[in-house]
Amino acid sequence: MHIFLLLSLLFLPSYVAAEDEAEPIEYVDMRPDFIVNLSDSKNHMRASIQLMVSGSDAKDNIKKHLPAIRHSLLLKFGDLTMEQLQTTEQREKLRADALDLIKKTLKTCSVDDSKLLDVFFTEFLVQ
Repeated sequence: MHIFLLLSLLFLPSYVAAEDEAEPIEYVDMRPDFIVNLSDSKNHMRASIQLMVSGSDAKDNIKKHLPAIRHSLLLKFGDLTMEQLQTTEQREKLRADALDLIKKTLKTCSVDDSKLLDVFFTEFLVQ
């Protein structure tokens, strides 16, 4: 029994050290809000977006490339119609598409996209 306890204590420091090395989760607020005329021209969309990233270096890299990211998202959102944004499933698909588009944009800017963990719409309005 004592041997098992001693062995478990030997492995504890490596576990604690690995846990300390984990990068903190941070959020990048993409201000100002996105306000886009939808492709049907009578309606518009307004969205507040937050990006979840792993580590402060990733946050700095993403902030550096926000103009390219905003450009890509504005083009994507402008191609949408009111009918494509009615249901929760459609909005969730848009969120997933936005995540893919941002990762693609980061790759073209030679930024490690693996640090971008998720995209959240914190406000969403379609009129």
